[in-house]
Amino acid sequence: MMINNIYWLILGKSRSTPVLRKVFKELLSNNLIMVKNLARPVSSLPLTHQQNDQEPNETIILARRIAPIDLSPNNVIHGGQILQLAEEAGHIAATRYCNNNIRSKEMPQAINNVRTAAYLASLNHMEFYHPIYVNEVMQARAEVIFTSQHSLAVEIEVAVENTASRQRRITNRGIFWYVNFNQDQHTHQVTIAKVPLLLHCDSHKQQKYSQLYNQQKEDRHYSKDSLSIASKFSEEIDTYGMETTPKIKHSIAASKSVLSQMAFPCDCNEMDWATGGALMKLMDTAAGVVAVRHTKGRVATISIDNIDFQRPVKMGEVITAIGTVTFTSNNVMEVLTRVITEDMRTEERHLAVVALFNFVVLDKTHKIPPLVLTNDYEKLLFEKGKLRYENRKKNLKKRK
Repeated sequence: MMINNIYWLILGKSRSTPVLRKVFKELLSNNLIMVKNLARPVSSLPLTHQQNDQEPNETIILARRIAPIDLSPNNVIHGGQILQLAEEAGHIAATRYCNNNIRSKEMPQAINNVRTAAYLASLNHMEFYHPIYVNEVMQARAEVIFTSQHSLAVEIEVAVENTASRQRRITNRGIFWYVNFNQDQHTHQVTIAKVPLLLHCDSHKQQKYSQLYNQQKEDRHYSKDSLSIASKFSEEIDTYGMETTPKIKHSIAASKSVLSQMAFPCDCNEMDWATGGALMKLMDTAAGVVAVRHTKGRVATISIDNIDFQRPVKMGEVITAIGTVTFTSNNVMEVLTRVITEDMRTEERHLAVVALFNFVVLDKTHKIPPLVLTNDYEKLLFEKGKLRYENRKKNLKKRK
């Protein structure tokens, strides 16, 4: 740890000479490869207010060892833990990008009263390629790849390394979309802020990411339409699914799950909003409960689709994650998960996040029970889920 701190000090915060930096890098390359790879500093450039040009975009890397507390009952890491670390890296990359490039062009006195931070808006798709086990080192790598007027895309890659065998594998990839916000330190008023233009990107990549940006806007519009069920389901929040009427086996109502907790300071970012990672972790847990209840077997998250953050969750509010199964095949089931936020003082409730989690059964001999549909509305949900399932299979074949 001492060596790690020295590395961060010399290459990050100090104004050491280029010669000293070069020598220290050579020492790391020759003797401390693991320290360099797993403890890469968040910043490798000193922050100055005299720069006129945009700083080169930097990669943010966060790493941590997997402890027993991170495991699911299947003795592999809880999918929510992966999402939380990935989103934390994405938040740092996005917020740091916006702050660095604002402060490189303005005097400190002009920005002391404003706090700038990026907040997760959506995640179109993310797959889980491999399980992660205890004592392995998980590493989330984040880099800003595209900016628009008010939003930016951060590419996230999660990898894991076995420290004994030194084998490394990629476990997750996805593009997280953030919106930039300013908060006045005196009035606490929050406004959407402009995002500095990303200059260090070649024209080919810029065109590719621009198409991706337009596609994700269309996808968000489509997902809002196809997930309009959330608005109907949100009418149930007064009972939070705790109905006492008998439930039909393998129906939507039979496996529904509800998890609630308060948004504590440890769950929040610098704006006192619950982080996207904390919310996704709770949602993954709620969806996992649904999957286990329906299948009565061991399950694992294989992908996430159409996560749409519709409003921030403030510190102190009650967060309730509601999970309901919407589609099943022999091997895959889809769980719609919603987050309802409640202000306990005013008793106001709002739909905050909607997402689709896809699960598989780990036991090869165990088939997912067919979903019993009890009305026309549930049949509509099932057909929409089936369409998404078929589209995922087509996209998977194209990537192969």
